Amino acid sequence: MTAIAQRETQRQVRVLAAYAAFTYPFACVPFLWFYFRDHGIGIDGYANLISVYYVVMVVAEVPTGLLADRFGRKPTLVLGPAVLAAGFAVLRLGDDFASFALGEALLGLGHALLSGAPSALLYDTLARAGRTERFLLVEARLHGWRTLGTAASFLAGGVVAALAGNAATIPLTAALCACAGLVALAVREPPRQRTRAPALLLAALGELRLGEARWIALYYVVLFCLLRYCFHTYQPYLDAAGQEEPLVLGLLFCALNAFAVPWSRAVPGLLRRWGERALLWAMPLSLALSLVVMAFAVGGLGVLLFFVHQAPFGAHWSVIQTYANRHLSGQSRATALSVLSFAGRIAFAAVFPVLGWLQARSGLTAAYAAAGIGGALATIAVMRRQPR
Repeated sequence: MTAIAQRETQRQVRVLAAYAAFTYPFACVPFLWFYFRDHGIGIDGYANLISVYYVVMVVAEVPTGLLADRFGRKPTLVLGPAVLAAGFAVLRLGDDFASFALGEALLGLGHALLSGAPSALLYDTLARAGRTERFLLVEARLHGWRTLGTAASFLAGGVVAALAGNAATIPLTAALCACAGLVALAVREPPRQRTRAPALLLAALGELRLGEARWIALYYVVLFCLLRYCFHTYQPYLDAAGQEEPLVLGLLFCALNAFAVPWSRAVPGLLRRWGERALLWAMPLSLALSLVVMAFAVGGLGVLLFFVHQAPFGAHWSVIQTYANRHLSGQSRATALSVLSFAGRIAFAAVFPVLGWLQARSGLTAAYAAAGIGGALATIAVMRRQPR
């Protein structure tokens, strides 16, 4: 690699690191359940709102991946944060289920734009420089920056909520999202072949029919559903435990994300020490078993187990992305990653309202126990099918 190419690659990675820090600055997330609750939304209504978010994301996943592969990753990196900012603005202006559902729909669209393009752009950048072997290391570091940026935004949200109320954290989140779009303007798109959308989709679906790629899609469905269920029920769980002090919530969510950062950076070492298969077993099982314990220990012990979830949360992204990228071509990479994300999100959109209905009628213990036991059984079933 020439000195010029090396400098260009280093510059691109620095821009992507800055972008990562502003990708998910969701300062309002620790307080959204309480914000919705204060507007008359119950746990089942909350689950339905989250499902709107995921259904729209599911519908938009593949088209946005095709957009990134056909017209370039940079436009989606600029557009995604702008749509997220618009979604949060609608949430702040709304006061009923319909307006909140519209806001969640915009958030789903914005998130879909971001689901595959940043990783695909990083891989293309390293491939152009002949350094694809560094993808795992660099992706792990970028995920650490994403997690750290989210942690800082949670802390800022806690301060703002304590001073001005839960609703004030939503405009703050919109403004921080807009910053990511500004950073993305500095991205330089690596030159590559442009392919028509139908050919890209056929190529992506063809690759995902292969044994390894199909298996990682099934595995991702299980892991994604467990991770998302934990994340989206933290606020109702804390509500049941009698904790909704804004500054405490901001500090807690900041600490959770900060705890995930070293796990993201540790992935290369964990893979060398324990191997890929052991790590693939450990991530979903640790989530499932902790949910079973939390079902019967609502309170201090259950909240401490939030920190257990941060290890697979911090580690999973680079593990999944590296595994998938090994079996995908550059031509349809963003599309294929979007199809992978599509599978996880459509599964969660179907499962979460059922668990929300169960919690509304039978209580938190029943819902958490069902999620934990079901997740453990699904993990065993999927891991037994992993190609050797």
